[in-house]
Amino acid sequence: MDYQAVLRELTAASGVSGDEREIGQKAARLFAAFGEVSTDALNNVLCEMRGTSGRRILLDAHMDQIGLVVLEITPEGFLRAAPCGGADKRVLSASRVTVYGKEPLFGVVTSTPPHLQKDGESAKAPETVLIDIGLSPERAQTLVSPGDRIALRHRFSTLAQDRVSAPALDDRAGLAVLLGAMEILKAAGCPDTVTAVCSTREETTEGGAKAAAFRANADLCLAVDVSFAKTPDSKAELCGVLGAGPMIGYAPSLTRTVSEGLCQAAKESGIPYQLEIMGGLSGTNADGIACEAGGVQTGLLSVPLRYMHTGVEEIALQDVENTARLLAAYILRGGNAPC
Repeated sequence: MDYQAVLRELTAASGVSGDEREIGQKAARLFAAFGEVSTDALNNVLCEMRGTSGRRILLDAHMDQIGLVVLEITPEGFLRAAPCGGADKRVLSASRVTVYGKEPLFGVVTSTPPHLQKDGESAKAPETVLIDIGLSPERAQTLVSPGDRIALRHRFSTLAQDRVSAPALDDRAGLAVLLGAMEILKAAGCPDTVTAVCSTREETTEGGAKAAAFRANADLCLAVDVSFAKTPDSKAELCGVLGAGPMIGYAPSLTRTVSEGLCQAAKESGIPYQLEIMGGLSGTNADGIACEAGGVQTGLLSVPLRYMHTGVEEIALQDVENTARLLAAYILRGGNAPC
């Protein structure tokens, strides 16, 4: 699989949390090669690859992204907005955005020139920023309504080595992992019934994954998300290393034997990996999935990512590929954890 091409396509689609229509259509088309595709009441996209073993496995990655939602149109024609997910307020000013009204509208977040700022003035809270779409109040009222979503608008860019940068890599990288894993599982004739869910609303409620997990009633769930990759200004003990392989989660909300089984599968397959140790919740869909339908054994794999919740998120393509390989290897070896 050409992961760079897949990620370029996935990150180009809009899908701010709660309005994932465009990315949902793209995901449905890409996953159709691996099984029967359907959608549910929460607009999750599900791809079921049927097997004969009787074992049911659910794979999850969320397709929504952080952004803003329109609150009102000011008398001057600017848009006042509120955060929809955890947009990083420090980098919102002067960002380019796309407003998804009756038609896509390009805009910029207003920014006070440094000459006019007060000494010590901090970054504005997302709900206080204004969006300039260059329209008169009358025209803006015609094309934009409260509740319309706003996404950060940045290009997909390639960096040195195998690094790429783009908005929404959280968690379009996870979707690419699921596509890669399904490709491997299909080619290997996986005996299990594997359902990949591209879930909605993770950045706001985690509702999509919870609904899908309840309905699937699976024997095992493996969630795929992104997690913090170390930068010079971050604490090493809280981060993974970009390019060092998938991060295998250990947390009270996860099933320890699944985490151990993932480590064993990585060792046996020669796949580099790193551990992510958490003392509470993982902050991903895995937390909610584990408690659905009477409980399900749940594991978590994360792709290391820099600059989370900005328009320039960065990953290493090799990490995406190795996460897909590990996901498939664990399933094909029966998902058995060591004693």
